[in-house]
Amino acid sequence: KDWQKYPYPFIYGQFDPAQMPVAGWRECSMQALSTVEVRGWAGDLIDGDDTLLIEQIQTRLLGRRGVWAAPDEILVTVGAQHALFLLATLLVGTATTVGVEDPGYPDARNIFASRTPSVVALPLDADGLALSAGLDACEYVYVTPSHQCPTNVTMPLERRAALLDWAERRDRVLIEDDYEIELGFEGRAQPALKSLDRTGRVLYVSSLSKTLAPGIRLGYIVASRELIRELRALRRLMLRHPAANNERSVGLFLAMGYHDALLRRLKRTYAERAPAVATALAKHLPDVVFRTVAGASSFWLRFPDGVDTRALAAVAERHGVLIEPGDVFFATDRPLRNYARLGFASIATERIEPGLAALAAAYAHITATHAAGR
Repeated sequence: KDWQKYPYPFIYGQFDPAQMPVAGWRECSMQALSTVEVRGWAGDLIDGDDTLLIEQIQTRLLGRRGVWAAPDEILVTVGAQHALFLLATLLVGTATTVGVEDPGYPDARNIFASRTPSVVALPLDADGLALSAGLDACEYVYVTPSHQCPTNVTMPLERRAALLDWAERRDRVLIEDDYEIELGFEGRAQPALKSLDRTGRVLYVSSLSKTLAPGIRLGYIVASRELIRELRALRRLMLRHPAANNERSVGLFLAMGYHDALLRRLKRTYAERAPAVATALAKHLPDVVFRTVAGASSFWLRFPDGVDTRALAAVAERHGVLIEPGDVFFATDRPLRNYARLGFASIATERIEPGLAALAAAYAHITATHAAGR
């Protein structure tokens, strides 16, 4: 769908054009097109990456997360999804068992399922991924500890330490997808799982999709230099390397401080929008269960039993409201259908209250229809 045509796009993973620092991005793009810069990126890098971008990832992005990596331990990817596909292609065979969160990121689950039939759905609790019996069957475990997808739960330090201890004792590997953590607007962020790793048990994946713009498609993997060497060779067979002019523009955007300024702006915006969503939900949809998570750009909603959020989404769309049904996040063949994800990154603050009033009208319609059909 062209979500920008809808008045109330409560969708996740898109961006608000009003937040995009167009002038800064234009300046960096123009500088990347200067004669001096063009000489650096216009040639075929074969399997290399832009040195400025690697330096900025190493010092600015990873530094904030407490992760230290040498340049040859970093690989640039075309987004986090590409990073997961590379890891799955290299490491996962038909006999490999991979654990994924349930509910969890559906594309990660589908990527691993394309490589092996043995994908184990691992349950969550109030602290994120639970240390359940199912873990022991898994050779690799995909986890989103900073903001669990889609519940937004942040895994506490004690659970992170316990998960790492399990991986070390059982000789297992964790694939950490560290996204959206830089947007926390209350308190200090929990350290990345990778920053606590002392024995090479964590493969680290992140991207700029949730901060700069999803359309730029830039992510990265941090792992041992030996594994990065193999991943680099595999990436070369797929696409040689990401667009070098794009890498240089992003490197300049980071180096010139525009990304830091954007993060501050997004934090202020989300700190304004999140309570507006919470207030409007409590007012218009009082029987919907949710909790506010500082720094997340969405809410995970639980409607009463019997509500089908796919039916709700269809009716809401006719009211100009876009929401994301939650059944796709569940790994089971019979997913829970009364959940939905409500994003607020792409909707202006002043549209939140009327948008949720419109969603409440759609909800009233389907509940009345359901009651009449009994």
